[in-house]
Amino acid sequence: MYIWSKPASAQVFKHSRQWHEDSTALTLHAARNMVVSGQICLRDAETAFDVTGLETANIPLGITAKTYITDYMIYNDGIPYPDILSTKAQTHVPMNVTQSLWYCFTVGNDAPVGTHTITIIVHTSLGEYSVDWKLTVYPVTLPEPKDSTFGHEYFLNPFGNFPKNHPCKKPPKEPFYTHIRYDEGWWELMANFAKTLQTMRVNSLHIPVMTLLYDGGSKRVSDTEWELSFDLFDCFVEHFMANGSFRYLTISAIIASVDGKRMQSIDADGSGIWLEIFTPECEAWAKTFYSGLYKHFEEKGWLSMLQMRLQDEPHSTEFWKWAKDLCRECMPGVVCGEPIDTHTISRELCGYMDQYIPRIEVYEEGKDYYLERQKAGDQVWCYSCCYPFDMGWMNKFIDLPPIYPRLMKWACFTHGITGFLHWGFNYWDHTLYGFHPDARFKGDGFIVYPDAEHNSLMLSARGLNTIDGLQDWELLNLLREKNPAAAKAIACRVAKAFNDLHTDSISLEAARAEVLTLLC
Repeated sequence: MYIWSKPASAQVFKHSRQWHEDSTALTLHAARNMVVSGQICLRDAETAFDVTGLETANIPLGITAKTYITDYMIYNDGIPYPDILSTKAQTHVPMNVTQSLWYCFTVGNDAPVGTHTITIIVHTSLGEYSVDWKLTVYPVTLPEPKDSTFGHEYFLNPFGNFPKNHPCKKPPKEPFYTHIRYDEGWWELMANFAKTLQTMRVNSLHIPVMTLLYDGGSKRVSDTEWELSFDLFDCFVEHFMANGSFRYLTISAIIASVDGKRMQSIDADGSGIWLEIFTPECEAWAKTFYSGLYKHFEEKGWLSMLQMRLQDEPHSTEFWKWAKDLCRECMPGVVCGEPIDTHTISRELCGYMDQYIPRIEVYEEGKDYYLERQKAGDQVWCYSCCYPFDMGWMNKFIDLPPIYPRLMKWACFTHGITGFLHWGFNYWDHTLYGFHPDARFKGDGFIVYPDAEHNSLMLSARGLNTIDGLQDWELLNLLREKNPAAAKAIACRVAKAFNDLHTDSISLEAARAEVLTLLC
């Protein structure tokens, strides 16, 4: 049996072999309130075997462990991509095939400082194998996601796979769960969504507002009047807040993406309709919607958390400006920001947008402009969605190295970017982005996997690397307060830009250790 260790940022395929520099040794470097991970790799050249159990031993108080078995996504290229961190208890490994196993440690706020030896144990049909890893805990504590100054957001799909009160309705194409929307099991699943978001340091809750208004009993009462019911909206938000850690409550855009022209609204029977922008009825609706949200958030004491999205990826500015003018009138002081996929639009929205969210290659095209906007007091985040598709750019596709999602946050720190949005949290059904064998943008629509057996979600290798990147950003941010020149120099050395980066896992772990050492 060949057995060796790899960092979490390494991509271990079924055909991967042990290299001469590989050994069973691995050292993890952690602050408190942090998650750190590594992989054990197994391969036997003479016989197939079964992995029958995973254990850890000698774990100090204040540190907890979770174990996962790597599972694979296969698309039409036939390559088994190691991405799913499965909660299954065992797996079969064919002869001359490498299987990686994940060991993840949550370092609590009371974890003892120092270097600890933790024993990693793998039970197989060929016997028990154990190796020792080192886990060094530094006297540094990361903030909770809700206290972070870095925003992290995903578009959620909490409704798309669940019919509303129609158990006989034809189920979605992929009925991963069997719940009806808003039944007991669905609310339990949403709690697990929120807990997973917290684990992933997601602190901006992207709220699909119109579904909650439709389903909650809102309706149109005249040509220019609507009654908005926020009861279901509140249940949803409060449920997520009780189980997650959020700094921002972000309202999803209701203007049609890209071309604009229409806005989602509510009809007399509570169903959804589209209204043409620039008409009196649409303006009446928009004022009702924006002022109603503002008043409700003010009553709930959530106003400081409110962020607005108006029109996703606008390709002209007239509709976004129209909506922003209404928000200024109805929602004074509320931050309005948007994912932007052309730099021309960013420039045309100067003076309107409070929070610029250019796609990563759009940011690189206009980074001097975005620096000017930061100096003027505007926020600058970034996002990734489908593009850039060219080699050399970081992205979260399954067929790219999983170290890229981690390095994205290093590039954010290099440029003073204070938030990151990735559109796809759990859009598993989408042909272009999801599980479909012919998906062009492999994995772009999801960062987690359904776990129907436990009514929960499974993490991905890309997801864990995203967590690592966010934690690295927090460490660099702490170092910036103490030694800004050192923090900037280390970040630039690792990721100077979204297409200028170093992908060596060992060097990246050494950079984290360097930052932690400088913080002590």
